[in-house]
Order: sequence, then structure tokens, then C-alpha cells
Amino acid sequence: MTTTNPPQRRTTSVVIARILTEALAPIVLIIGLLLAVSIHASPSIGHGLLYGAITAFFAGGLPYAIMMLGIRRGHLGDRHLSKRQERPVMMIIGLVSVSTGLLITWWLGAPRALFALVAAMTAGVAVALAITVFWKISIHTACAAGTLTILVIEFGPAMWGSLPLVAAIAWARVTLADHTVPQVVTGAIVGGTVATAVMMSLG
Repeated sequence: MTTTNPPQRRTTSVVIARILTEALAPIVLIIGLLLAVSIHASPSIGHGLLYGAITAFFAGGLPYAIMMLGIRRGHLGDRHLSKRQERPVMMIIGLVSVSTGLLITWWLGAPRALFALVAAMTAGVAVALAITVFWKISIHTACAAGTLTILVIEFGPAMWGSLPLVAAIAWARVTLADHTVPQVVTGAIVGGTVATAVMMSLG
């Protein structure tokens, strides 16, 4: 009886960690946050959906499609880019794509809050890229902490109630042995700090 319990707990932890990793993946958070902020800041739901769809395509959809193509052709290992050496190229692609979305957002005259959000994403990718060249920080926790920060700035202090989700994704990445504790903590600090700095200066 006692010999079977530990493996069962470990298996359960891994399953939960995998679910959290997928449910709170950067692509999910990015698209959801862009749509929420766009609709919230736009004069109408229609405008919000239009702006949100365009920015979500360049910030999430296009880089994700390129990544999936790379996986299919054997150039990349998995959707979470577990190998550090695979990250710089994809992050450069993401940086170019997000920057393009930023320019289009500005040209369309989208709400300032949405422009600031895309700018924060661009800055976040740039900083994460610089760090990833030398060390594998957690993009999951960087994105989660950045998302939480922006939700608090745009929707108010009640959004701090989402903080446990940041801790949950950090736990999941460590449980799956994809990151160490310092890597998830550093990712969260970088994501939250960059998001705060950009949103407060442009918002």
C-alpha cells in the first residue's frame, strides 16, 4: 500500500502540471489578453474585435503557425521550445511579427491601451531574447506575470486575484523539469517588470 502511493502522487502531479502548461500557455494568454484589452478600450465591440484580431494574428497566430511548421518539418522539438538553442530564432521571428503588429496598430489608430500592450509584448520578447541567448528563463511565467500586471493596470486591483495562476504555472514548469525555480522566478520578474514599465509609460 505504502509503496504505490508515491508514484501515484507523482503521476497526478505531472498530469496536473501538463494541463496547466497547456491551459496557461503563452499563446493562450496572449490572444486572450489582446482581445480583452482591445474590446475594453475600443468605442465598440466591433472595433475591439477587429483591432484585437489583427494584433492577435501578428503577436500570436503568425509566430505560432511558423513554429508548428518548424516542428512538422523537424527543425523544432516541441511547442514549448524545451531546447534553449531553438528559442532565439523563434523569438526573433516573434519580435519581427509583433513589431509589425505594433506598426499596423499605430497606423490603424487603435486605442492607446492596445498600442501600449503590443509595445509591452515587443519589449518583453526583446528582453527575453537577450536573456535566453545565455540562460533558459521561463517564457511561461514571464508571459503569465506580464498578463497579470496588464490586467491589474487595465481592469483594476481586483485582478490581483489571478496571482495564484502565476504561481501555478511556475509550479507546473518546475514539476515537469522544464525549468528550475530560479528560471521561473526570473521569468516572472522580467515579465512583470517590463509590462509595468511599458504600460505605465505609454498608457
